[in-house]
Amino acid sequence: MSVDVIKDMSLDNNDCNKTFENSNSTQPDDKQINYKMDELEKKVKNEVLKTEDIEKKLKEAEQREEALIKRITEKDKTVAKMNGVIEAYEKAIAELIAEKEQLIQNYEKQLAEVKADRDSNYHHLTSLETTFSDLHVKYEKSKEMTCQLKANEEGLIAENRKNAENLRLQEQRYDKMKNHAMQQLEIANKKLECLTREHTMEITKLKALLKKEEIARSSMSEQLAQKSKENAELVKICDELISGQGS
Repeated sequence: MSVDVIKDMSLDNNDCNKTFENSNSTQPDDKQINYKMDELEKKVKNEVLKTEDIEKKLKEAEQREEALIKRITEKDKTVAKMNGVIEAYEKAIAELIAEKEQLIQNYEKQLAEVKADRDSNYHHLTSLETTFSDLHVKYEKSKEMTCQLKANEEGLIAENRKNAENLRLQEQRYDKMKNHAMQQLEIANKKLECLTREHTMEITKLKALLKKEEIARSSMSEQLAQKSKENAELVKICDELISGQGS
């Protein structure tokens, strides 16, 4: 039974009391009946106040439950964002490793070409030296070619050194970036672990609070149902008293 209905019934009871007082003023039990009716009206008003208080507490419990659910959703979003940062660091490290492997392959290819050229030149120079005594002119040309090849070899060696230096610098840069990335990854992992632990604790706490609020709300609902039942019984008693007085 709602609060407004109970209030209307209380007003109707007041009107009934006034009517019975006017119509039965000569009966000897009017004071006793009026006293009982007043007591019942007081009890009904008290039950109305208690019912309103229970409804207010139920509303507050629902608001707290909505706030707890919102906080749980925000925690989940924070953990998802940290997972995205870690994936970005892992992708950057994979790219650095692929770049280093490509540099090593290029260096090995160039080194193999230099060695093949050197071996070819050496073989050609040996052939020229065996025919030096017979072909002086050819020797002079071979010597010129040898000088050119030597210059080319020195250029290739210099370029090889340059490539080796570049490779060393790239390795240093890679190691530096790898160390930095690993440090950042370690920091991110620690932060994620801390956030995960805090999130787990917070979720557990929030779930406990939510369960507590659900139990409190269930208890209040049961109390409200009990109060409504008691109010109905009080109204029934009032109706019976009114019917008895009328008869």
